[in-house]
Amino acid sequence: MIPLSNQSTSPIAYGSVQDAVVDRIRELILSGQFKPGAWLRQDELAQTLGVSTMPIREALRKLQAEGLVVFHPRRGAMVATITVADYEEIYRIREEMEILAVRWAAENFDHFPLAHLKQLLAEIEDAAVNQDIPRRMQTVREFFFLIFAASQKSQLIRILSGLWDLSQQYRRYFSTFPEIVPQRLANYRQVYHACEMHDVDALVQAIRDIYAFGKTNLIPRLREQETHEQTK
Repeated sequence: MIPLSNQSTSPIAYGSVQDAVVDRIRELILSGQFKPGAWLRQDELAQTLGVSTMPIREALRKLQAEGLVVFHPRRGAMVATITVADYEEIYRIREEMEILAVRWAAENFDHFPLAHLKQLLAEIEDAAVNQDIPRRMQTVREFFFLIFAASQKSQLIRILSGLWDLSQQYRRYFSTFPEIVPQRLANYRQVYHACEMHDVDALVQAIRDIYAFGKTNLIPRLREQETHEQTK
C-alpha cells in the first residue's frame, strides 16, 4: 500500500460515505499518490479512510467503470496501468471532442474570457519555470476548460472532463520529461493567440498541433516504457 499524506489519510466523516469514498480514492489516483499498477487493498483502504470494506468495494467498482481501476480475478483491484493502446484511444477521442468544443465556442468569441485566459497562461509559464508540476497540470486543465466552457455545451464538457481524468496518468507520466515543456508552452501560447485573434481555423489548428506533437514525440516514449515493463 502506498503511504499517504496526512490530509489524504483523514477518516471520511462528511456527506454521503459512498460518494466521499469514491471521490477520495479518485483523488489519490489522479494526484499520483496511487501510481499506475499499484494494488488497492480493500482492508487497508477501509482502515485508512475510516470506513467499512463495503463502500470501498463499491467505490472501486465505480472507478473501474471510469477506467481508473482494473480488477484481476483472485488478485484484487489495481490502479489502471498506462499503455500505448489506451493512450491512442483516449487522446484520439479527446482530440475530436475538443475540436467540436472549440468550434462551438468560436460561434461567439465574445464568450471567451481573454483576460482570465491570459492570466492562466502566465501562471502555467510561471509553474513551468519553478518546476511546479502539480500546479502546472492543474492550471493547464483550467485554461482549456475555460475555453471549452465558452461552447456552453454542458454534456460535451462533462464528457471532456471524464476524458481528461482518464488521461491524467499519462499527463503526469509525460510531465517527468522536462525537455518537452518548451514545446507545450508554445502550443498553449498558440491556443491563446488564436482566441485573441478570434480565428477559429487557427484555434482548431492549435489543438491539432498539440495532438500531432503527442503522436510524434510522446507515443515513442510511452512505447519504450511499455516495452521496458513487459521485459521486467
